Amino acid sequence: MNRRALPIPCGVLLLAFLAFLAAAPLAAQRTAAARIPAPHPLAARLAAASEPLPLDDRDDAALAFSGLADASLPAYRRRLLDVVAGFQATVAGTFDPALLASRALEYLHVATLRRYDFHQVRIDTLLDDGTYNCVSSAVLYLILARSVGLSVGGVRTTDHAFCVVQVGAKTVDVETTNPYGYDPGSRKEFTDSFGKVTGFAYVPPTNYRDRTPVGERGLLALVLHDRVSFAIERGDHAAALEPAVTGWTLAGDVLAREALVTTVSNNAVLLGQSRRYDEAVTLLEETERAFGADADLVLRRQEMLHNQVGSLVEAGDLDGAESVLAAPPRSGLFEPADRLELQVWVVQVRADRSARKKDYPAAAATVAEGIDRLGAVADLLGAFEVYTHNAFAQLYNARRFAEAKTLLEAALARYPASRVIKADLESTVQAMER
Repeated sequence: MNRRALPIPCGVLLLAFLAFLAAAPLAAQRTAAARIPAPHPLAARLAAASEPLPLDDRDDAALAFSGLADASLPAYRRRLLDVVAGFQATVAGTFDPALLASRALEYLHVATLRRYDFHQVRIDTLLDDGTYNCVSSAVLYLILARSVGLSVGGVRTTDHAFCVVQVGAKTVDVETTNPYGYDPGSRKEFTDSFGKVTGFAYVPPTNYRDRTPVGERGLLALVLHDRVSFAIERGDHAAALEPAVTGWTLAGDVLAREALVTTVSNNAVLLGQSRRYDEAVTLLEETERAFGADADLVLRRQEMLHNQVGSLVEAGDLDGAESVLAAPPRSGLFEPADRLELQVWVVQVRADRSARKKDYPAAAATVAEGIDRLGAVADLLGAFEVYTHNAFAQLYNARRFAEAKTLLEAALARYPASRVIKADLESTVQAMER
């Protein structure tokens, strides 16, 4: 299975599919979830809201989507409102939108932001210690600027995110990770310091193909997206699932869909590597019921079922393997050619058990039953021919020619195109005539 990389604000996203048949043991920190969690209730509410979003819901979402527990939400809401009130007090009597927009960034860096940290997307942590990345700083800027009536949105690039603010007829970029980031293309101080702090390059408005407007809802969704990415990076795939589900519910865009599919796939793969195949398939089925079919997830489910059968066969549970292959509803989830190949394999393994005991008639009979059930598959016909020949050889060498003739005539009726069985029958008839 190929690993997939997706774009991430503030870094290279590590939403990669795990190697499906990896033989190495799992790292201790890797965890997997077996059920689809419910999205955060605010996600559906904001998904249906028009922008600008309701202030209370938006502020609560900024904290809740950061992963803050519900019990802690009231305290952090008060702290967030205190930051807003402090900014409003500093700009009281200011009405120029350009000045308000630039002062919001200045206040952010003077009063709140302390240190850039690529992985620090949580708004509650930002309030605690001032660490931030591009997404968390952009969300807090959005909250401050909106509090004084400015129209603010977001922009996502391949590896970064920032804000845009409407100033009269002009849309101005605000690179929130930098104190000189208001209208950054016009500030030498910005170009001298930005890349050194973040490692990113500024994407000017003229590079419109590299910029994706995301609006307020999109900025909030990037908080969830970063949480998914960083959880996967540290191997905590279970922790990635809820923000992925919430992100898809909130944004419903290509980025959120890719994150959801990748996260579900990673969890299913980990479950499969732990031989928890039923749970993996259930997880994939729940995802399809909740969010619609996806070609990658259908493929992942087929791989899980394939490996479940393989695991049962290797454990010697042929009846269990045949049950998975034959019992609805999951028997119908296999890719047809793969299901047939696995069924043939089970028949061959079952026949080989008899062959190892030199009971070639029983081995041939097992394959014959498989042909009756599955059709004249080339591999089964070949096995039937081999086991029939070996059974004939036992009888021929014991000079039990009549029994050999009966065996071969019945076999030839089943497989009339077999040259080996025809030749064996001719040899038997000749021996009987001598």
